[in-house]
Amino acid sequence: MKENEILEKAFENAENIFKGKIKNNISKDITDKVDLMISKISNNKSIVSALVTSFVKKIIDSQQDIRLHRTDFKGGYSARSLDTKYTSPFFKRHFPKYANKESAFLTLTTREKIKWTKKMG
Repeated sequence: MKENEILEKAFENAENIFKGKIKNNISKDITDKVDLMISKISNNKSIVSALVTSFVKKIIDSQQDIRLHRTDFKGGYSARSLDTKYTSPFFKRHFPKYANKESAFLTLTTREKIKWTKKMG
């Protein structure tokens, strides 16, 4: 499954759950965490888009450590390229209010050269 297919399938599933067409099999723990992120989207839309990009990468390549979001990290990948090509256009189509102009990975928070771990650096 490729990037656009992953995003569109997830969107379709979410719509079907919302409309009651299919059962929600997602645990309450996960939905609570997602709800928390969504409640903060107006303050920092880039974080939600960055997470979506990272999750898409993990689905495509389950071996990839998605905390290594830059090619200059050993074993890293270009989250910015993936976001610019797939996630940002997806958000522009389905959630224009929360879409970044180009990439979520251009904001100061996401472009920093730090690995996304509990410890900084």
